[in-house]
Amino acid sequence: MALSSANKFNVTSNASKMIFLAFVLIIIHCLSTSISIVLLGDKKLISNNLFKPANVLLLIINWKFILSMSLAVISRISFVLINNTLLKIPYLAGTATTITVFVTMLSIVFILLANHFFLNETLNLKQSFGALVILTGVFIIISK
Repeated sequence: MALSSANKFNVTSNASKMIFLAFVLIIIHCLSTSISIVLLGDKKLISNNLFKPANVLLLIINWKFILSMSLAVISRISFVLINNTLLKIPYLAGTATTITVFVTMLSIVFILLANHFFLNETLNLKQSFGALVILTGVFIIISK
């Protein structure tokens, strides 16, 4: 049975809304992941001997660790929500989980930038090129 033009518009409109929602969730995922990693990348926080139980306890009760773990939970929830959103887009539904994995790889770019600006780690040409390849690949995968 063929769809009427009004139904085709509704399907297209719905898909556009879902793609926008997925985009917002991807940004939330990338930000929560990168901030979580920056917090745990603090050299002062992780430089103690973490094979001693007392130091592990100090790490676990540290506010940066607690916030980082909370952001990690948000990151996982956003992954599930992205996957759920992509399942509602007909032309992406068959590969929603795989696509979710690819688009959440955008967090790598956010992490590289956050580590550069907040942890004073340097990006070399190879890392910058890799980030560009990831971005390009994600856009190719999600485009219709």
